[in-house]
Amino acid sequence: MQLRHLTSLATLLALPSLVPAQSASRDMQPLVVTGEWLSKHLSDARRVIVHAANGRAEYDAGHVPGARLLPFSTYAIQLDGLSSQMAPVAQLDSALESIGVNDGDRLVIYGQPLSVARLLVTLEYLGLRGKVSVLDGGVDTWRERGLPLSREPVSATTGSFTPNVDASIVVDASWVATNSASAGIALLDARAPEFYLGYSAGQMPRAGHIPDADNVPFSSLTGELTQLRDQPKLSRLFAAAGVAKGDTVVTYCHIGMQASLLYYAARRLGYNAKIYDGSYEDWSKRSDLSVVNESLPRKP
Repeated sequence: MQLRHLTSLATLLALPSLVPAQSASRDMQPLVVTGEWLSKHLSDARRVIVHAANGRAEYDAGHVPGARLLPFSTYAIQLDGLSSQMAPVAQLDSALESIGVNDGDRLVIYGQPLSVARLLVTLEYLGLRGKVSVLDGGVDTWRERGLPLSREPVSATTGSFTPNVDASIVVDASWVATNSASAGIALLDARAPEFYLGYSAGQMPRAGHIPDADNVPFSSLTGELTQLRDQPKLSRLFAAAGVAKGDTVVTYCHIGMQASLLYYAARRLGYNAKIYDGSYEDWSKRSDLSVVNESLPRKP
């Protein structure tokens, strides 16, 4: 990534943030919904509201009425020596059924930005693209709008859910090494610039970034109350990173969490999106794969 991209972020993000409504066909749910919209649809038939929380205390402190708790640990696990990986399909199936999700349900999910973005990736991997909406700004915005919160736990009858896995959403190191330089592929690194450029290894074996990757820091994607920035601002961030209309966006970060938020932003803009789940934790361990460290002096 050119350094001019980094210095331009402050200019790009200085404008006020609004979240425009996103249109949806009769069969497709909007990807992003507001608190006002959800407050009018709380009692819709076959609608399941899911609070993606790190723990019970976060949920008990106040949640959207009717929301069911789905702990982060049920859908992101340590696997093969890597952090926060996609859990096995059988585990994910059981987790959704345990909160009463059935085939044909429409989901609204919310939580802290990284947790809910990770859940979005997971649900779309399970075949629910078009049936999942994200409550923009989560419970913070819900509270700010003066909408009611509940502290009553919600139980549900065990559901019957059938995964229809879209394996193309999650890619591995081999896929990235083979395709990252291909036309129409935009590989984006969601980490902070100090890690992308190689000034800090971030506890990884090697500092730097994957060749052909550009940098869109995850912290640039949200504004006040953790709302995703509006489409024009996101579009400018993606354009500054060299993403072209029609590209397939592939995201990665340290361990796959920040990359999930970048995946969500790419989906918000209408891109076909994938995530390198192992991310730099996996790539930097593989001595046969090269890294680019822009902090090192350039050879004459």
